[in-house]
Amino acid sequence: MRIAILGRTRWLLEAAAALADAGHRIVFVATAKAAPEYGVDARDFAALASRHAAVFLDDPAINNPETVDVLRASGAEVGVSINWPTLIRQTTCEALPHGILNSHSGDLPRYRGNACPNWAIINGEERVGLCVHRMDPVELDAGPVFARSFLPLADDTYIADVYAWMATEVPALFLAAVSNLQRPGFVPEDQAALGVRPLRCHPRRSEDGRIDWSAPASHVLRLVRASSRPFRGAFAFLDGETEVTIWRARPAALDHDVLAVPGQIMGRGPHQGVLVACGSGVIEIDEADMRGGGRLPSANRFRLTPWPGGSPRVV
Repeated sequence: MRIAILGRTRWLLEAAAALADAGHRIVFVATAKAAPEYGVDARDFAALASRHAAVFLDDPAINNPETVDVLRASGAEVGVSINWPTLIRQTTCEALPHGILNSHSGDLPRYRGNACPNWAIINGEERVGLCVHRMDPVELDAGPVFARSFLPLADDTYIADVYAWMATEVPALFLAAVSNLQRPGFVPEDQAALGVRPLRCHPRRSEDGRIDWSAPASHVLRLVRASSRPFRGAFAFLDGETEVTIWRARPAALDHDVLAVPGQIMGRGPHQGVLVACGSGVIEIDEADMRGGGRLPSANRFRLTPWPGGSPRVV
């Protein structure tokens, strides 16, 4: 098939390569400003277009009539998209005979919107979904699903693990979706017929990794796992002063019960990490960075606070 590529991520570049290797032809490439964690930029997409002698546009205004005319003139039969920054409207979708297939990192029809894997970890879901669906120009992430896959979430699954899985799964799933699109008699899943109430997920910002130590230990650990690399990390402030980024932590396995103020440091745990009290339960921090350098102290006179200027050190 003749394929249009629209988006901003490394996964999309790898999907384009997989589609080309399978005999499909890349005839149109459009991109826009990428986020730092995407690891690619407009130059990479320009190189993709050059390799395939495809039309190239570096412009988020994909719905402009002039752009739609260029897209239609490319002869593309179907679009393949990840992380386009704006809503792709009906005129643009209809410029392609088979519309635009979008990779969505959420378990449709439940998880729609942004940061779905992060929210799934925070919510304690049993799995993360990955779907390729046809874009609906009116309703977010609502179009028919052409292929889907799942990753089970364990208590030690971090967001980086999900991203590593998606890096290999996205190209394979696009290949499956385009193959299904060409398969006689294939009927994509109608999301509306599944009877699931959608959950609209909104973007998360770096400050959303701030730790509320009054929450249960299980909640704090899910926030750490959902906020870790490649994102900013979960964070707190040592005695309300020095910022501490927590990258990895685990439930603390103690042979005694404790009484402590949430956020209080309680020494070292069985794995030599720093123990911190939560609203209920205790976590053991396996990896953390102190702003300005240094090692997170383990003495119980210290506390971690959600905000700078928080609880003073007890002396």
